[in-house]
Amino acid sequence: METIRQSVAETTYRSYKNSLKYIIGTKLGRKQLTDLRPAMFRQRWQEMLDAGLSPRTVIYCHTVTSSALKQAVYDGAIPSNPLLAVRRPRNPKKETKALNKEQVRQLLAVIKNPRYFRLVRFALATGMRREEILGQTVSSIDFERKTVSVTQTVVVVDRKHIILPTGKTSSSLRTISVDDQTMKDIRDQLSYIEEQKKNLGTAYEDHDLLFPAPDGKPLSPSTASHQVKAYLREAGLGEFTMHSLRHTHATMLLKAGVHFKIVQYRLGHSTFGTTMDVYSHVTPEMDKGAVVAIGDAFRNISDDNRKNKSVVKTS
Repeated sequence: METIRQSVAETTYRSYKNSLKYIIGTKLGRKQLTDLRPAMFRQRWQEMLDAGLSPRTVIYCHTVTSSALKQAVYDGAIPSNPLLAVRRPRNPKKETKALNKEQVRQLLAVIKNPRYFRLVRFALATGMRREEILGQTVSSIDFERKTVSVTQTVVVVDRKHIILPTGKTSSSLRTISVDDQTMKDIRDQLSYIEEQKKNLGTAYEDHDLLFPAPDGKPLSPSTASHQVKAYLREAGLGEFTMHSLRHTHATMLLKAGVHFKIVQYRLGHSTFGTTMDVYSHVTPEMDKGAVVAIGDAFRNISDDNRKNKSVVKTS
Protein backbone atom coordinates (compact mmCIF):
# COMPACT_ATOMS: atom_id res chain seq x y z
CA MET A 1 0.00 0.00 0.00
CA GLU A 2 2.71 2.46 0.94
CA THR A 3 4.73 1.82 -2.24
CA ILE A 4 1.81 2.80 -4.49
CA ARG A 5 0.62 5.78 -2.46
CA GLN A 6 2.57 8.30 -4.54
CA SER A 7 1.35 6.88 -7.85
CA VAL A 8 -2.42 6.92 -7.25
CA ALA A 9 -4.99 9.54 -6.22
CA GLU A 10 -5.51 9.89 -2.47
CA THR A 11 -9.11 8.74 -2.83
CA THR A 12 -7.93 5.62 -4.69
CA TYR A 13 -5.41 4.88 -1.95
CA ARG A 14 -8.12 5.24 0.69
CA SER A 15 -10.52 2.95 -1.17
CA TYR A 16 -7.78 0.30 -1.55
CA LYS A 17 -6.99 0.51 2.15
CA ASN A 18 -10.68 0.30 3.02
CA SER A 19 -11.03 -2.88 0.93
CA LEU A 20 -8.06 -4.58 2.54
CA LYS A 21 -9.60 -4.26 6.00
CA TYR A 22 -11.61 -7.35 5.06
CA ILE A 23 -8.31 -9.27 4.79
CA ILE A 24 -5.93 -7.66 7.29
CA GLY A 25 -6.54 -8.85 10.84
CA THR A 26 -8.68 -11.80 9.73
CA LYS A 27 -7.79 -15.48 9.88
CA LEU A 28 -6.85 -15.31 6.20
CA GLY A 29 -4.79 -12.16 6.70
CA ARG A 30 -2.62 -13.85 9.32
CA LYS A 31 -1.49 -16.56 6.89
CA GLN A 32 2.03 -16.58 5.48
CA LEU A 33 2.14 -15.71 1.77
CA THR A 34 3.51 -19.15 0.88
CA ASP A 35 0.64 -20.86 2.74
CA LEU A 36 -2.13 -19.11 0.80
CA ARG A 37 -4.40 -21.40 -1.22
CA PRO A 38 -7.31 -20.60 -3.62
CA ALA A 39 -9.84 -22.38 -1.38
CA MET A 40 -9.05 -19.97 1.45
CA PHE A 41 -10.13 -17.00 -0.67
CA ARG A 42 -13.25 -18.78 -1.91
CA GLN A 43 -14.23 -19.37 1.71
CA ARG A 44 -13.46 -15.75 2.71
CA TRP A 45 -15.45 -14.25 -0.17
CA GLN A 46 -18.43 -16.43 0.75
CA GLU A 47 -18.16 -15.36 4.39
CA MET A 48 -18.27 -11.72 3.31
CA LEU A 49 -21.34 -12.30 1.14
CA ASP A 50 -23.06 -14.25 3.93
CA ALA A 51 -22.34 -11.33 6.28
CA GLY A 52 -24.42 -9.09 4.01
CA LEU A 53 -21.65 -7.29 2.10
CA SER A 54 -22.56 -6.45 -1.48
CA PRO A 55 -21.07 -8.45 -4.39
CA ARG A 56 -19.51 -5.18 -5.58
CA THR A 57 -17.58 -4.81 -2.29
CA VAL A 58 -16.33 -8.40 -2.47
CA ILE A 59 -15.34 -7.99 -6.13
CA TYR A 60 -13.35 -4.86 -5.30
CA CYS A 61 -11.62 -6.63 -2.42
CA HIS A 62 -10.80 -9.51 -4.80
CA THR A 63 -9.35 -7.12 -7.38
CA VAL A 64 -7.19 -5.16 -4.91
CA THR A 65 -5.93 -8.32 -3.19
CA SER A 66 -5.13 -9.95 -6.53
CA SER A 67 -3.15 -6.88 -7.57
CA ALA A 68 -1.11 -7.07 -4.36
CA LEU A 69 -0.45 -10.79 -4.83
CA LYS A 70 0.56 -10.19 -8.44
CA GLN A 71 3.18 -7.76 -7.15
CA ALA A 72 4.31 -10.43 -4.67
CA VAL A 73 4.90 -12.78 -7.63
CA TYR A 74 6.92 -10.11 -9.45
CA ASP A 75 8.97 -9.58 -6.28
CA GLY A 76 9.68 -13.30 -6.02
CA ALA A 77 7.86 -13.68 -2.67
CA ILE A 78 5.51 -16.38 -4.03
CA PRO A 79 5.68 -18.52 -7.21
CA SER A 80 2.12 -17.80 -8.37
CA ASN A 81 -0.98 -15.76 -7.57
CA PRO A 82 -3.53 -18.03 -5.79
CA LEU A 83 -6.39 -15.73 -6.78
CA LEU A 84 -5.95 -16.65 -10.44
CA ALA A 85 -7.77 -19.88 -9.59
CA VAL A 86 -10.63 -18.08 -7.83
CA ARG A 87 -13.65 -16.74 -9.68
CA ARG A 88 -14.83 -13.28 -8.75
CA PRO A 89 -18.38 -13.22 -7.34
CA ARG A 90 -21.07 -12.30 -9.80
CA ASN A 91 -22.41 -8.78 -9.58
CA PRO A 92 -26.05 -8.72 -10.73
CA LYS A 93 -26.40 -5.92 -13.23
CA LYS A 94 -28.77 -3.20 -12.08
CA GLU A 95 -30.54 -1.17 -14.73
CA THR A 96 -29.86 2.53 -14.36
CA LYS A 97 -32.87 4.52 -13.21
CA ALA A 98 -33.67 7.76 -14.99
CA LEU A 99 -36.53 10.18 -14.46
CA ASN A 100 -38.83 11.01 -17.37
CA LYS A 101 -39.82 14.58 -18.19
CA GLU A 102 -42.97 14.52 -16.07
CA GLN A 103 -41.03 13.13 -13.09
CA VAL A 104 -38.43 15.89 -13.48
CA ARG A 105 -41.27 18.44 -13.30
CA GLN A 106 -42.62 16.72 -10.18
CA LEU A 107 -39.21 16.88 -8.51
CA LEU A 108 -38.54 20.53 -9.32
CA ALA A 109 -42.04 21.49 -8.14
CA VAL A 110 -41.33 20.42 -4.55
CA ILE A 111 -37.90 22.07 -4.16
CA LYS A 112 -38.56 25.36 -2.38
CA ASN A 113 -34.93 26.05 -1.42
CA PRO A 114 -33.47 28.12 -4.33
CA ARG A 115 -29.94 26.86 -3.62
CA TYR A 116 -30.92 23.20 -4.01
CA PHE A 117 -33.27 24.02 -6.89
CA ARG A 118 -30.30 25.40 -8.84
CA LEU A 119 -28.06 22.48 -7.79
CA VAL A 120 -30.57 19.89 -9.01
CA ARG A 121 -31.10 21.67 -12.31
CA PHE A 122 -27.32 21.94 -12.74
CA ALA A 123 -27.03 18.19 -12.16
CA LEU A 124 -29.72 17.48 -14.75
CA ALA A 125 -28.17 19.89 -17.27
CA THR A 126 -24.57 18.67 -17.00
CA GLY A 127 -24.71 14.99 -15.99
CA MET A 128 -21.79 15.55 -13.61
CA ARG A 129 -21.01 13.21 -10.74
CA ARG A 130 -22.06 14.42 -7.29
CA GLU A 131 -18.48 15.09 -6.17
CA GLU A 132 -17.79 17.02 -9.40
CA ILE A 133 -20.82 19.27 -8.92
CA LEU A 134 -19.78 20.09 -5.36
CA GLY A 135 -16.22 20.78 -6.56
CA GLN A 136 -17.30 22.98 -9.48
CA THR A 137 -15.33 26.24 -9.38
CA VAL A 138 -16.60 29.64 -10.38
CA SER A 139 -13.31 30.46 -12.12
CA SER A 140 -13.71 27.50 -14.51
CA ILE A 141 -16.98 28.83 -15.93
CA ASP A 142 -16.76 30.53 -19.32
CA PHE A 143 -19.72 32.92 -19.55
CA GLU A 144 -19.05 33.87 -23.18
CA ARG A 145 -18.79 30.32 -24.50
CA LYS A 146 -21.41 29.04 -22.03
CA THR A 147 -19.27 26.20 -20.73
CA VAL A 148 -18.33 24.72 -17.35
CA SER A 149 -15.11 22.77 -16.79
CA VAL A 150 -14.65 19.84 -14.42
CA THR A 151 -11.31 20.24 -12.65
CA GLN A 152 -11.78 19.12 -9.04
CA THR A 153 -14.00 17.18 -6.66
CA VAL A 154 -15.15 17.34 -3.06
CA VAL A 155 -14.47 14.06 -1.23
CA VAL A 156 -14.46 12.77 2.33
CA VAL A 157 -11.08 11.66 3.70
CA ASP A 158 -10.83 10.68 7.38
CA ARG A 159 -14.25 12.26 7.97
CA LYS A 160 -13.05 15.59 6.60
CA HIS A 161 -14.43 17.23 3.47
CA ILE A 162 -11.53 18.15 1.22
CA ILE A 163 -11.10 19.43 -2.32
CA LEU A 164 -8.99 17.31 -4.68
CA PRO A 165 -8.09 17.60 -8.38
CA THR A 166 -10.36 15.28 -10.33
CA GLY A 167 -8.32 12.13 -10.81
CA LYS A 168 -10.75 9.32 -11.63
CA THR A 169 -9.44 9.20 -15.21
CA SER A 170 -7.97 11.72 -17.67
CA SER A 171 -11.40 11.82 -19.32
CA SER A 172 -12.86 13.21 -16.08
CA LEU A 173 -11.15 16.53 -16.90
CA ARG A 174 -13.59 17.97 -19.41
CA THR A 175 -15.44 21.09 -20.54
CA ILE A 176 -19.21 20.86 -20.95
CA SER A 177 -21.48 23.19 -22.90
CA VAL A 178 -24.62 24.29 -21.08
CA ASP A 179 -27.90 25.93 -22.08
CA ASP A 180 -29.07 29.50 -21.43
CA GLN A 181 -31.29 28.53 -18.48
CA THR A 182 -28.33 26.86 -16.75
CA MET A 183 -26.21 29.98 -17.28
CA LYS A 184 -29.00 32.03 -15.70
CA ASP A 185 -29.08 29.63 -12.75
CA ILE A 186 -25.30 30.03 -12.39
CA ARG A 187 -25.60 33.82 -12.31
CA ASP A 188 -28.37 33.56 -9.69
CA GLN A 189 -26.16 31.26 -7.64
CA LEU A 190 -23.29 33.75 -7.84
CA SER A 191 -25.60 36.48 -6.58
CA TYR A 192 -26.50 34.26 -3.64
CA ILE A 193 -22.79 33.64 -2.91
CA GLU A 194 -22.02 37.36 -2.99
CA GLU A 195 -24.88 37.98 -0.57
CA GLN A 196 -23.50 35.29 1.78
CA LYS A 197 -20.04 36.84 1.66
CA LYS A 198 -21.53 40.23 2.49
CA ASN A 199 -23.61 38.87 5.39
CA LEU A 200 -20.93 36.62 6.92
CA GLY A 201 -17.89 38.77 6.24
CA THR A 202 -14.67 37.09 7.42
CA ALA A 203 -16.68 34.07 8.63
CA TYR A 204 -17.24 33.09 5.00
CA GLU A 205 -14.56 30.68 3.68
CA ASP A 206 -14.13 31.35 -0.02
CA HIS A 207 -12.97 28.24 -1.89
CA ASP A 208 -14.21 29.48 -5.29
CA LEU A 209 -17.00 26.87 -5.17
CA LEU A 210 -20.21 27.28 -7.13
CA PHE A 211 -22.28 25.14 -4.75
CA PRO A 212 -20.69 25.52 -1.31
CA ALA A 213 -22.29 25.18 2.10
CA PRO A 214 -23.83 28.47 3.34
CA ASP A 215 -20.54 29.42 5.04
CA GLY A 216 -18.47 28.81 1.88
CA LYS A 217 -16.96 25.52 3.00
CA PRO A 218 -17.32 22.43 0.78
CA LEU A 219 -20.82 21.01 0.94
CA SER A 220 -20.83 17.44 2.25
CA PRO A 221 -21.58 14.89 -0.51
CA SER A 222 -23.73 12.88 1.91
CA THR A 223 -25.66 16.00 2.94
CA ALA A 224 -26.38 16.83 -0.71
CA SER A 225 -27.52 13.26 -1.41
CA HIS A 226 -29.76 13.09 1.65
CA GLN A 227 -31.42 16.41 0.84
CA VAL A 228 -32.04 15.49 -2.81
CA LYS A 229 -33.37 12.10 -1.68
CA ALA A 230 -35.76 13.90 0.68
CA TYR A 231 -37.08 16.01 -2.21
CA LEU A 232 -37.48 12.89 -4.36
CA ARG A 233 -39.51 11.18 -1.62
CA GLU A 234 -41.65 14.31 -1.22
CA ALA A 235 -42.34 14.22 -4.96
CA GLY A 236 -43.38 10.55 -4.73
CA LEU A 237 -40.18 9.42 -6.46
CA GLY A 238 -38.52 7.59 -3.59
CA GLU A 239 -37.04 4.89 -5.83
CA PHE A 240 -34.61 7.44 -7.30
CA THR A 241 -31.40 8.96 -5.87
CA MET A 242 -29.19 11.96 -6.58
CA HIS A 243 -27.14 9.75 -8.92
CA SER A 244 -30.33 9.23 -10.94
CA LEU A 245 -30.03 12.87 -12.08
CA ARG A 246 -26.82 11.92 -13.93
CA HIS A 247 -28.58 8.97 -15.57
CA THR A 248 -31.51 11.23 -16.47
CA HIS A 249 -29.17 13.64 -18.27
CA ALA A 250 -27.60 10.84 -20.31
CA THR A 251 -30.86 9.07 -21.11
CA MET A 252 -32.57 12.24 -22.31
CA LEU A 253 -29.62 13.04 -24.58
CA LEU A 254 -29.60 9.56 -26.09
CA LYS A 255 -33.37 9.57 -26.64
CA ALA A 256 -32.99 12.95 -28.36
CA GLY A 257 -30.59 11.33 -30.84
CA VAL A 258 -27.30 12.67 -29.44
CA HIS A 259 -24.41 10.37 -30.39
CA PHE A 260 -23.11 7.96 -27.73
CA LYS A 261 -19.62 9.41 -28.17
CA ILE A 262 -20.83 12.89 -27.17
CA VAL A 263 -22.65 11.46 -24.17
CA GLN A 264 -19.48 9.57 -23.19
CA TYR A 265 -17.50 12.81 -23.22
CA ARG A 266 -20.07 14.76 -21.21
CA LEU A 267 -20.27 12.03 -18.58
CA GLY A 268 -16.49 11.68 -18.34
CA HIS A 269 -16.48 7.94 -19.03
CA SER A 270 -13.00 6.65 -19.87
CA THR A 271 -14.24 4.33 -22.62
CA PHE A 272 -17.01 4.31 -25.19
CA GLY A 273 -17.84 0.76 -24.08
CA THR A 274 -18.68 1.93 -20.56
CA THR A 275 -21.33 4.32 -21.87
CA MET A 276 -22.73 1.68 -24.23
CA ASP A 277 -22.88 -0.88 -21.43
CA VAL A 278 -24.50 1.39 -18.83
CA TYR A 279 -27.11 2.77 -21.24
CA SER A 280 -27.76 -0.32 -23.36
CA HIS A 281 -31.39 -0.26 -22.11
CA VAL A 282 -31.96 2.94 -24.11
CA THR A 283 -30.86 1.29 -27.37
CA PRO A 284 -34.20 -0.44 -28.15
CA GLU A 285 -36.01 2.90 -28.09
CA MET A 286 -33.31 4.41 -30.28
CA ASP A 287 -33.71 1.46 -32.64
CA LYS A 288 -37.40 2.30 -33.06
CA GLY A 289 -36.35 5.82 -33.97
CA ALA A 290 -33.90 4.38 -36.51
CA VAL A 291 -36.76 2.42 -38.14
CA VAL A 292 -38.81 5.60 -38.48
CA ALA A 293 -35.80 7.48 -39.89
CA ILE A 294 -34.95 4.82 -42.49
CA GLY A 295 -38.62 4.54 -43.42
CA ASP A 296 -38.78 8.31 -44.02
CA ALA A 297 -35.55 8.17 -46.04
CA PHE A 298 -36.85 5.42 -48.36
CA ARG A 299 -40.18 7.20 -48.69
CA ASN A 300 -38.36 10.37 -49.78
CA ILE A 301 -36.30 8.37 -52.32
CA SER A 302 -39.48 6.79 -53.69
CA ASP A 303 -41.17 10.19 -53.93
CA ASP A 304 -38.14 11.59 -55.78
CA ASN A 305 -38.19 8.66 -58.23
CA ARG A 306 -41.87 9.20 -58.99
CA LYS A 307 -41.23 12.90 -59.58
CA ASN A 308 -38.35 12.12 -61.94
CA LYS A 309 -40.42 9.63 -63.95
CA SER A 310 -43.20 12.18 -64.20
CA VAL A 311 -40.75 14.76 -65.56
CA VAL A 312 -39.41 12.28 -68.13
CA LYS A 313 -42.90 11.42 -69.40
CA THR A 314 -43.84 15.09 -69.66
CA SER A 315 -40.69 15.80 -71.66
